Amino acid sequence: MLSHRKRILKTLRGEPTDRIPRGEFFIADEFVRAFLSLPEVGFDQQHAVVAQLDLDIAPVAFSAGWGATKQPDEDRALESLVRWRAESDRFVVALIDGPFSAAVKARGFEMLMRYVHSAPQFAREDFRYGAEETRVTAQAVRDAGADGVVLGEDMAYNQSTFFSPEQLRELYFPELAQAARDIRALGLAVFFHSDGNLNAVLDDLAASGLDGLQGLEPEAGMQIRAVRERVGSALTLWGNLSFDFLSAPRSNAEIDAAVRAVESTGGRLVLGSCGGLVEGLNVDTVRRVHRAHL
Repeated sequence: MLSHRKRILKTLRGEPTDRIPRGEFFIADEFVRAFLSLPEVGFDQQHAVVAQLDLDIAPVAFSAGWGATKQPDEDRALESLVRWRAESDRFVVALIDGPFSAAVKARGFEMLMRYVHSAPQFAREDFRYGAEETRVTAQAVRDAGADGVVLGEDMAYNQSTFFSPEQLRELYFPELAQAARDIRALGLAVFFHSDGNLNAVLDDLAASGLDGLQGLEPEAGMQIRAVRERVGSALTLWGNLSFDFLSAPRSNAEIDAAVRAVESTGGRLVLGSCGGLVEGLNVDTVRRVHRAHL
């Protein structure tokens, strides 16, 4: 049997594996408390959830996204990352801000929106600044032992991206592509995460030098089979199990059907939720989804 880390590495290379790998890019403390029925959450409790679900990926959050009111403690995150590398054979990913999120945090969403529409040269500078912040953070987590990063961008509504595809192609995607090249040169795998409907920019994402896409929110019109047909076999697709599905009790037949629908997509694939394991999910459903292969 392959180790967890080797299973992900082989998947990223498009090589056959003993089973479809499984992972989550984010596991909230609130979910850990509900899963273990414990009040305190630290590394040992996060480790217990990953182990009990038999996940191949160990996630460490250095960002909660540009819209969050509370951000992770960076010292705690760094300590967790170091311990994951020293104490497990999981593929360790760090959730960090991508160029979009870093730009929004620095400028504010409303001001960035004004720049995109009326002063695009300044918006491009903001995205360039965001990309540099992304590179600096990526090097720090690489040095601490990460195998890869997830760029948490959240740049779309349920119907479309926040800015038009044309605006993103002019201002944002060149910076994303350069950041992805630089991060991969560090030896890290690079995944892109965003909620919402990304169908209009899938070609741009596929051309940005990423290793994979995480999320694929079905309620926002992201159908994993259609995404595979659009981006081809070069990208690893990770996610697609929705909050709605995972938040309710499910029968064995429902779980088997949902897992088969994702796993039958073909190509490079990691099974997981579209938005991480968060408060409100049904613990039993999550457990049985990830243990379905045993």
